[in-house]
Amino acid sequence: MPAKTLEMRFLNEEKRIVTIRLPEPKENLTSQEVSAAMDEMLTHSVFSGSASVLETKEGARIVSRAVEPIPLA
Repeated sequence: MPAKTLEMRFLNEEKRIVTIRLPEPKENLTSQEVSAAMDEMLTHSVFSGSASVLETKEGARIVSRAVEPIPLA
């Protein structure tokens, strides 16, 4: 099974994209749930610092990654 990551993308004060990644999101995650979580992060200024203050939502996505080990001789 491919590894999955939820990526929530925001624009900061400098209009640069800041991506917050959460591994293994729950199955059947809805866009409403993700949007509400992102709104909470913006409302409560959860993240700041070197990434600057997050200002707006830019988007969200689930990224799947498959890893195929290569056997070595």
